[in-house]
Amino acid sequence: MNIAADFRRALDPVSIFREGVRDADGEHVAPAPWQCDVMRSQARRQLILCSRQSGKSTTIGAKAAGGLVYAPGLYLVISPTLRQSRLLFAKTVGVYKRLGDVPAIRSESANELILANGSHLVALPGDNDATIRGFSAPKAVLIDEASRVSDALYAAVRPMLAASPNGQLIALTTPYGMRGWFWEQWTGGKGWETTKITAADCPHITEEFLAEEREGMSEWQFRAEYDCEFTDTNESFFASELIDAAIKPEMEIW
Repeated sequence: MNIAADFRRALDPVSIFREGVRDADGEHVAPAPWQCDVMRSQARRQLILCSRQSGKSTTIGAKAAGGLVYAPGLYLVISPTLRQSRLLFAKTVGVYKRLGDVPAIRSESANELILANGSHLVALPGDNDATIRGFSAPKAVLIDEASRVSDALYAAVRPMLAASPNGQLIALTTPYGMRGWFWEQWTGGKGWETTKITAADCPHITEEFLAEEREGMSEWQFRAEYDCEFTDTNESFFASELIDAAIKPEMEIW
């Protein structure tokens, strides 16, 4: 075992990113400052609101890979569909396999990874909260595309962390309108560490690319996908501000 490398990774989780993340050409990727902050964060509750193609899934995959080594336990990956969960699962496994001197893989499938140190990584679909109720005391629950995950699933996730005092709940997403648990927690929740990264914060996303994207989608879609704004969609018959203005909190409910 390379003791120096192991000590470096344990001391600074960003070393996991630098060692295990590669670009499409197989070259090492230097993490952006916000990625370093997320990698190092020990906050128990994290909301990460990011532009498309910002590298949010890669960052969380690297963070989870480090956890599998240095904080053994159960790690759950949840997305609106199993296919989406498998993408973040695959990113995590890819980073893990590029790390030297790590616990051996005892079992691996498209949905599960079991390591010799007892760590267990599982990809789950988020379309049915009943599928996750059998798990308890995870080291981390990672919810990808969280704005599109149902309130019922979010409600089912939180209690499983009761037996894991240091367990982390990390939700990452682009916005999806002024609705749902992620929007509610982002705008008024307590106890969350929040990170917001727009396309303008990502040097690898060029102005030329953004100009093409703006031409190819509606204004509300562009503002949501790249500016990280919680906009009303054209599915909404009434704008959110009109609905809010029509509600009188002091009125008695019959």
